[in-house]
This record gives sequence, structure tokens and C-alpha cells, in this order.
Amino acid sequence: MANTDLVLKMYDLFGKGDMEGIKRDVFHPNMSWTMPGHHPLSGRMEGVDSVIAFFGALFQAGIRVDNIHFGELDDGTVVEKHTGHGQIGSEEFIFPTCTSYGIKDGKIFEVRVHTGDQHTVDRYMWTVFKLKGIPARLAE
Repeated sequence: MANTDLVLKMYDLFGKGDMEGIKRDVFHPNMSWTMPGHHPLSGRMEGVDSVIAFFGALFQAGIRVDNIHFGELDDGTVVEKHTGHGQIGSEEFIFPTCTSYGIKDGKIFEVRVHTGDQHTVDRYMWTVFKLKGIPARLAE
């Protein structure tokens, strides 16, 4: 399978909500996914289970993507450009994004998200995901 086809398969399975298929067929068990920002979903997720949990949160956030374009670099890295969309009330949020996918052993291994409007992503995520109040937040 071509590296670009592997990323397309991830998109297809995600659209169907098939996280087990992604985990089994697409993601390397020791993968990482890095999401930039200063919001509840930002950071580096390590291991396939952590990334699958992150995907569940993205699904919950109601983000959808379109205007998707792919290219493959000479080292096999897949670079993908897309426009993300979110909606809160009557406000639509637009997230111009580029993501790089490193491939290892025929599976997605190292993913890095690069956003063109970090402030909008941060504001959206903080609106969707509320922190528990103190002391509940500190008890964990």
C-alpha cells in the first residue's frame, strides 16, 4: 500500500467511526501524534491507545474537514493540507491545517499537526472542552 493510501484509509475509517480498524490496520503500536497549542487536546500523545483516545475527543469536538490534498516527500513522509471546520452556536470556526505523517513498517508512526491559526483552534477547543472546577480538577 502506498503511504498516501494509508493516510486515506485512516480518513475513511475515521469517517465510519471505526477506531478498531484504525488501530489494527493503520496505526503503528508505538506511534506518536503531536497537536500544537494551549488547549485541552494539545500535546504529544504517545502510543496507539493514547492517539485513539485523542481521535475520540476530536470526534466529540465535532470537527469536520474538507479541501484535502496530499503529497509524498522523497523520504516517504506524507504531507496533507486540509481545512478544518467547527461550529459553536452560529459561529463557524475555520482551521487551515497541514499534517505530516511519518511511516514505519507500513503503518503511520509519527504525526505532527501544523495549524495556520493557532489562536482560533485554542479558542474553539477551550469552548468545547471545559475544565472541572477546583478542587475537583486538582483531586485527580
